[in-house]
Amino acid sequence: MHFALRAPLCGLLALTISMPIHAQEPDFAWPPAFPAAEVDAAAERQAVLPPSVTAERTAGGNWDVRLRYRDRGGAAEVLLVGSFNGWSAAAEPMAKRSDGPFEARLELEPGLHSYKFVVDGRWIADPENEVTEDDGFGASNSVLALGAAANLDAAAASVSDGSIEAAALEHRPDSTLYLQHLTGGEVQLRYRTLAGDAETVELALSDGRRLSLERILEAQPFDWWQVRVEAPPAERSRALLYTFVVADAELTVRHCREFELPPDLGLAMRTPDWAKHAVWYQIMLDRFRNGNPNNDPPNAIPWDDDWYARQSFERGPRYRYVFERLFGGDLEGLRQALPYLKDLGVNALYLNPVFQASTHHKYNATNFLHVDERFGPQADYAAAEAVEDLRDPETWTWTSADLLFRDVLKEAKALGFRVVLDGVWNHVGEAHPAFRDVRERGAASPYKDWFQVSSYDPFEYEGWAGFGELPVFKKNAQGVFFDETAKRHIFEVTRRWMDPDGDGDPADGIDGWRLDVPMELGMPFWFEWCEFVRSINPEAYISGEVWDRAESWLDGRSFDAVMNYPFAEVAMDWIGHRELKISAAEAERRLAELRLAYPAEATGVLQNLLASHDTDRFVSMLLNPDRLYDRENREQDNTGYDASKPGPELYARLRLAALLQMTYVGAPMIYYGDEVGMWGSDDPNNRKPMWWSDGLENGEDGAAIDDAHLAFYREAVALRHAHPALRTGSIRTVLVDDAQDVWIFLREDDAEQVLVALCAGDEPASVAWPEELGEGWTVALGAADAVRAGQLLVPAVSGAVLVRGR
Repeated sequence: MHFALRAPLCGLLALTISMPIHAQEPDFAWPPAFPAAEVDAAAERQAVLPPSVTAERTAGGNWDVRLRYRDRGGAAEVLLVGSFNGWSAAAEPMAKRSDGPFEARLELEPGLHSYKFVVDGRWIADPENEVTEDDGFGASNSVLALGAAANLDAAAASVSDGSIEAAALEHRPDSTLYLQHLTGGEVQLRYRTLAGDAETVELALSDGRRLSLERILEAQPFDWWQVRVEAPPAERSRALLYTFVVADAELTVRHCREFELPPDLGLAMRTPDWAKHAVWYQIMLDRFRNGNPNNDPPNAIPWDDDWYARQSFERGPRYRYVFERLFGGDLEGLRQALPYLKDLGVNALYLNPVFQASTHHKYNATNFLHVDERFGPQADYAAAEAVEDLRDPETWTWTSADLLFRDVLKEAKALGFRVVLDGVWNHVGEAHPAFRDVRERGAASPYKDWFQVSSYDPFEYEGWAGFGELPVFKKNAQGVFFDETAKRHIFEVTRRWMDPDGDGDPADGIDGWRLDVPMELGMPFWFEWCEFVRSINPEAYISGEVWDRAESWLDGRSFDAVMNYPFAEVAMDWIGHRELKISAAEAERRLAELRLAYPAEATGVLQNLLASHDTDRFVSMLLNPDRLYDRENREQDNTGYDASKPGPELYARLRLAALLQMTYVGAPMIYYGDEVGMWGSDDPNNRKPMWWSDGLENGEDGAAIDDAHLAFYREAVALRHAHPALRTGSIRTVLVDDAQDVWIFLREDDAEQVLVALCAGDEPASVAWPEELGEGWTVALGAADAVRAGQLLVPAVSGAVLVRGR
């Protein structure tokens, strides 16, 4: 019998061949004695490259790509940013060629890549590339398609038809998507085929073993397969090689390349164990609680004033003076709130910047050495600054606010809280003493190379994102601090807050960092800084503000986690939208793809948020559906945004999203006030003062703590703490019912199973109880009769959680 292979054998040029082939290998051989499938050069050229791009296939299977920007406006600097470098403006400076264009050369994997040019700070799509996609900001990204795999059609595939699409067969051991070191000395391998194209995939090892891969996900147009294998010992004398054998009906082929299985060198990504059990709570200190009115800044706004009312001393446009408001939230207020937070059940606090700065948000740091004096008991910052040399830690002192922070930190840790601070290492505020010195002394300043100054007379410098009040640190082409003393300053600031007494024991310090705009600094800096952090405290937690998929940041050398905005987008797209609503199956698929992209260690500690200080509150998103996440959501920019109090049905949807947070893989993160019902458009209205029941209520119409809503949050958080499988167990989808908008998944470990059923539909759902689940389940959250007469009953816009021991 003859069967077709939809691509040639290695080294052949025919696009389709037909040959007699045996389904089983008669004897062990290495490499396995099956035809090896590879796409020929003609098939690889299916994608048409724009005039600005040239690309050649490398021996290793990647693409050697040259991108050019033809400058017509006298640009001084052009950078290349894209999905391949985390959209980092520091990652890929383009060199100006003698014949005119700016050019960058890089190696890319086959597939689709999105990119932009940054021309003198202005982000633009490639003018010579007609293939674009919406960038989510009202403009476009350019898209580059490399290789035949970027143009595959899964509709052409069919299991058991005796043909295999070779262009879809892929394994890339340099990517965590395909190869991950696991704790315990195992290596996890993944393989890709065209969706619905192959019956089996096996791992073939040069020692004669053959292991079957499990099909773990169909994500159009591909199927993903997975297997775990023990890594060979580091002292093994001969390399252990592997490849893959793919079969469909009686056709069997092997992957065209052989790979070396990496030895056990202790390279498994490891994240802090405590972070897997964290329930995060984000706090903007000025807006959280005013515990000591005696240290209020001048013109502090009364906590219970009407948010929209203009104060007698406020001038100018409304959204200018609102941004400048200070409410007097402080460290004493945080101390007073610790019992409330303990009762809520959260156990990890992420504090927006707390360092000396003029604004409520503190992203314009005056000095990283000191906690803002208005958060503390008295004003002694000026005296400290006067005696300190930023380059010499021996001269650094502790202010009253610093010491109060250390006291509150000690109390919080004694209650079981972990605390991380916001690290803003890309820029400072104009009042920073080093920047002031450069402004005053110009080239004579010892800090002249700390900042990106283009002219001393007139004085001109670069501000982050065009904001002049945020001068950026000067970096070299690799995105590392240009001045070594500036870099050492950041490192010593890091040490100061992680080990305040300098005794080598980090127990009295913070537990980690959330890093602001990390893409503005190059990976070489982050590799060095993260290694330094872990040398101080191996259990420190490092999370980055990366809004898109972030696999390049989660390789074991840089961050442990990121703020998981893609999770928030899926939650909103499934639970919140109307016209743009996705199905339960699509939500499940997108989250599964995200899990595949990251090492499991990272997935378990991602900060799964719904909203933050940079977005509108989730319940207000629900009131304003069918917008891209974090778009068109500022009242000052969009008069059509509904800023009123959402209705009860939308709070029910918020609770459903919160239940997803508390039962899904990763660490849930609550933005302060979501649990009591706060609403608001994007900043500044998402940063209103926290509601309290002891006289610190907000004066906005309708603002009042929703006791039932708060009780649900307490119950959902307690559920997560009560069941370890929800924190460290595996996840598997049991059922998706798009007709009823239901997703049911199973979290399990060696001790228990937790079944989570979520319904985003407007009508109650009734699903036949899956026979595979058997009996012996009890309801942990939801109606006591959730299982009745062989049916699992899930209320509309709600969920049910059942548990069973093993």
